[in-house]
Amino acid sequence: MDFPSYRQWQAQVPGTRPDLHLADGFLAGALVSLEPMPDNHWLDAIMGPVSEQAVSRDLVETRARKELLARLDQARVQMAASNPHYVPILAVTADGEFDLTAWSSGFYEAIADDLDMWQYLLAGQREGGLLALLGSHAVGEMGEAARSYIASHPEAQALCEVADRSWEVLSRLLPMMYEKRRQIVEGATPASARPASRRTGS
Repeated sequence: MDFPSYRQWQAQVPGTRPDLHLADGFLAGALVSLEPMPDNHWLDAIMGPVSEQAVSRDLVETRARKELLARLDQARVQMAASNPHYVPILAVTADGEFDLTAWSSGFYEAIADDLDMWQYLLAGQREGGLLALLGSHAVGEMGEAARSYIASHPEAQALCEVADRSWEVLSRLLPMMYEKRRQIVEGATPASARPASRRTGS
């Protein structure tokens, strides 16, 4: 999936509009937010609310919003699949390494109000350490808090050793958080606990 209109929209005011990697992390955070919000709420948080007049005037912005909405739908379908997965859109350094700074910062911004609850829900689990590991790449207070959490985690040494490969945990961590969020917010029963006859087509 490419995002030509969003990239064009962001490039118009690059100093204030979030780049695609930060926006993608924010959308991923939206999908695991414990506070149900309509999709447009999250798009407005990234791009600002758009009036009908603005939509008719700025086709680039309109198309950019559609691209983000399509990305949100794509990630939602992937995480809810029978074989759940998630592939982030990450920046790449000059050395060809993945850079999670922008993605992680966007993700943590989206789940900021839920962070204490997520830490509670994942307490004592490896996933709690993985979430903190991901957050350790974020900028600002969230990143500092995540790094402090890792330092006090029972598996701190192991987590630090994989810090440079944090992107590898996303395909496992995000679908798990999405399913747990679905159970909490929607009162859903885990697929593995449902009768086989009811798992398909639900």
